[in-house]
Amino acid sequence: MNNQFRAYNQRQYRPFMTYIFLGINVAVYVFMLLKYNTTTDIMALLEMGANFSPAVIIFNEWWRLLTAAFIHIGFSHILMNGISLYFLGMDLEKIHGHGKFTLIYLISAIGGNLFSFAFNVNVSAGASTAIFGMFASYLVLAYLNPDSPIFKQRASTFTVLLVLNFLNGLFTSGIDNWGHLGGAIYGALMTFAVGFGSKRTLTRTNRLLAILAILVIALILVFIGRNRILS
Repeated sequence: MNNQFRAYNQRQYRPFMTYIFLGINVAVYVFMLLKYNTTTDIMALLEMGANFSPAVIIFNEWWRLLTAAFIHIGFSHILMNGISLYFLGMDLEKIHGHGKFTLIYLISAIGGNLFSFAFNVNVSAGASTAIFGMFASYLVLAYLNPDSPIFKQRASTFTVLLVLNFLNGLFTSGIDNWGHLGGAIYGALMTFAVGFGSKRTLTRTNRLLAILAILVIALILVFIGRNRILS
C-alpha cells in the first residue's frame, strides 16, 4: 500500500496546513473589519492586496496574485470558502501530505489569479481559486489511480460540483469564472506534477510535462495580461 494511503488511514494525522490556510483567511477578514469596518469596499480590498490587473502591471505588484487568495468580499464569501477549504483540505492534505498539499493549494491560487489577471477586468479576491484546484486534484487522482473506488467516488461528486459552479458563474454577476477555471487547471497540473499513481498512469515524463505546462501557461497569461493593460 502506498505510504500516502497509510497516512490517510492514520487517525492521529493532523492536516495542520489546512488549519493554517483557514486561519490566515479568517485573520485577514477580521483585520479588514477592524481596520476598514467593511470587507466589500473596493479601495479597502485594493489596499489589502486584492487582484487587479492594472495595479499588477503599472505598479509592478505581482504579489497580488498570491495575497488575493486570502482576502474575501463579504461574510457569505468567506463562510462558503471557509467551509469548502476545511472539508476539502482535511481530506486532501491527508492524501497528499503536508508539503504536496501546500504546493497544490498555493499554485492553484496563483494560477487562478493569473487567469483572472489575464482575462478579468475587475477587482477579484478569494480562496476559490485554490478550492477549485483542490476539486480538480481529486479528478486527477482518480485518473492516476483507476482502481481506487475512493478517488472514483470523490471525482464523480466533484465533477458535478465543478460544472454546477462554472454554470453558476456564467449567470451570476460578480463571480470570477476565469479565476475558478485557472485554479482548476493549475490544481490538475500540479497534481500530475507531485501526485501519485501507478507506473502506467504517472511517469517521470508526465510529471515534467505538467511542470512545463504550468510554466508555459503562466508566461502566456502574463503576456496576454500585460498587452491588454498596456495596449
